[in-house]
Amino acid sequence: MLHFFVALVVLTPLPLGSVYPWSWGLLAVGTGCVLGIWCFRLLAGKAPLAVPLTAVWPTLLPFFLVVAWIVLQMVSATPDSWHHPAWSWPASAFNATPSSRITVDPARTSAALTRLITYGAIFWLALQYGRDRRAAQMMIKALVFAAVAFSLYGLVVELSEIRMVLWFPKATAIDDLSSTFVNRNTFATYAGLALVCVSGLILARVEGRMANTDDLADSVDRGIDAIIARSSTLIAGWLLIASALLLTHSLGGIFSTVLALASLVALYIYARGARREVIIGLATGAIVLLGAAVVVGSTGWEERFNQALWNQPDDRGKLALLSLQGIEERPLLGTGYGNFETYFEYRRPADMEPRYTKAHNTYLESAVELGLPAAVMLVAVFVSIAVRTWRGARRRRRDAIYPCIGFSATVLVGVHSLLDFSLQIPAVTAAYCLIAGIACAQADPSEPTVHRRGRTRPPDQPPDRL
Repeated sequence: MLHFFVALVVLTPLPLGSVYPWSWGLLAVGTGCVLGIWCFRLLAGKAPLAVPLTAVWPTLLPFFLVVAWIVLQMVSATPDSWHHPAWSWPASAFNATPSSRITVDPARTSAALTRLITYGAIFWLALQYGRDRRAAQMMIKALVFAAVAFSLYGLVVELSEIRMVLWFPKATAIDDLSSTFVNRNTFATYAGLALVCVSGLILARVEGRMANTDDLADSVDRGIDAIIARSSTLIAGWLLIASALLLTHSLGGIFSTVLALASLVALYIYARGARREVIIGLATGAIVLLGAAVVVGSTGWEERFNQALWNQPDDRGKLALLSLQGIEERPLLGTGYGNFETYFEYRRPADMEPRYTKAHNTYLESAVELGLPAAVMLVAVFVSIAVRTWRGARRRRRDAIYPCIGFSATVLVGVHSLLDFSLQIPAVTAAYCLIAGIACAQADPSEPTVHRRGRTRPPDQPPDRL
């Protein structure tokens, strides 16, 4: 089931990032089936509880509190004073007054809740499967190879000037690479996550070879050998993904990725205590690789940068103000999870185009939909992942790169969520949850105790092959 689960996650970008109900519905059903089988095997004593609930309760508790609040938003048993005023407007159009709720549109809230629970299930399965270091490496590599394939497809389409996304005509950002995604910024986040993963694999491999000797010349030779002989496939994948990322011309996506890569290197060097020459060698190699990628993906940057500085084609400032108004109107209760589009349709000023379904700021949008307390709880989920992976990177003796990757991925999506809505795209969030689950699983000391129905395996026994 592990391979089916991984395939399910890494293939989510294929149907336009799984933005349509049928595509994210398949992801939800498939993930639910895997989770059900895993639970059955756990109860039957055939699968370990590799990471117990007590180890990740700071992440699970706020997550389930948010889920409980969303369910409360959908029920009609709450006090009438809590219910959204919109429920009183259409009453005259019906023979009977509909049952009012906190959420404006229960159907949209139910769909959004289904996606949220699916993401939680992906995180949980990655957490359990990812405790085995071989499984963790396989899942990270699968995500990287899938991203290489999608990047290669995007490069071929872009350089061939084929204005299509799969078999659909390209409607927006015609001159920007978006691969199998509708939005270039969304693909930029996905590519950035993959770039963090492949950079981590290269970093660990090269640093591991260079750190095994005290002689500087020998250390450099080992580093070159690790790059040329042992990491050539990963380097080629890095170049492809980086080139595709640059051709998206997504300033927010690229800025977030650069920040994430910087945090990856800094945390890994800090955690491992690498020598100065190792840092210099790795930084030099990264600069050379980035320069090569810039040469490939430099087209259109001047126009994009000038547009970002002087011409603002969208209404993001107005969207932010509109979101703040929505928070002020219902700061505790919200308008209902997944209902920003409904709120925007009602509150849209006359001078704004009716084309925005997202707030282009996930934090503001969550506060509008959930209310401030639940939005803070949702952010706490990501903060707890960042804290756990940070601590894990510092205390791991080996495989410290996995919590470093998880921390950097959280930095990436956290920063980009200030500028766009990539985490509301199922393919991006599924990839992040896979990475975060693996990173949290590998954040514990190298040889943990693994619990099985009433008995504990000795700490020195290696984990099961999953």
